[in-house]
Amino acid sequence: MGHQCLVAEYATREKLAVAVEALQKDGYGADDFSVVTPSDQSHDVANEGASNDRASSPPAEKTTGAATLAGGAIGALLAAPTMIGPFLVAGPIAGMAAGAVGGGLLASMKTWGLDDKASANYETNLNSGSSLIVIEGDKAKLNAAAQTLQTCDPVSIDRYEA
Repeated sequence: MGHQCLVAEYATREKLAVAVEALQKDGYGADDFSVVTPSDQSHDVANEGASNDRASSPPAEKTTGAATLAGGAIGALLAAPTMIGPFLVAGPIAGMAAGAVGGGLLASMKTWGLDDKASANYETNLNSGSSLIVIEGDKAKLNAAAQTLQTCDPVSIDRYEA
């Protein structure tokens, strides 16, 4: 009974962005959680407040290097989303979801320990515009993540045995 899965559902993109930011502030990196959204939503939730203004001259080399390293850590989760049916999956579960492409997202959710009813409910909610944060790990990791995610007004937070 060591490995579990935590699934947090968020009704709006704004709440999802707050939840991702909260996880990042608690030290969770791109390899620690995954984001599942409808395909018509982009995975730029970590950069929600970023400005599109550009300087009139390019930054110095040191600034560019530091920005690349910092941006890489945040952008790794969001840089390579995988399309699974009508959904985008980013993070460590993207490979698992892509491997289940024949059965789509529903098939990959079963590997996380979700039964058919829970998987179908999540798929229906995703089709209606909700987004998911999925975290796999041991009980201590999921307890800490659940505590953080609960502060971000989720629709639900559920645990499953993987």
